[in-house]
Amino acid sequence: MSNTAVSRKMSMQGVLTGQDVKVRRDLRDMSFLYLSILVSFACIAVASAFVWSRMSVVNLGYEISKANSARASLIEQNKRLRVEYMKLKSPERIEKIASAELGLIHPKGEQIFDVR
Repeated sequence: MSNTAVSRKMSMQGVLTGQDVKVRRDLRDMSFLYLSILVSFACIAVASAFVWSRMSVVNLGYEISKANSARASLIEQNKRLRVEYMKLKSPERIEKIASAELGLIHPKGEQIFDVR
């Protein structure tokens, strides 16, 4: 019986040779801390870039909207000014101002001279 007990002890000695044994991390080793800080900064940088790009898109959308409304306003003002220009340019109005305010009359045939 003592022979079997010794053989069991010998077979039990090799049980841990095939297993992975974890070694405790050295608390003075700061590489994990540096790596985690670097990853954190990278994540913050990516998130900041995403937020900045989204805010840029929103601001550009507002600027485009303002530009479109200003364009529509200018087109409407241009139409009004064209109508006013045509009214001011009309021959009837010019003839009325010339005769009423300036006292001008149509020339008679003998008042016209050909200049060459």
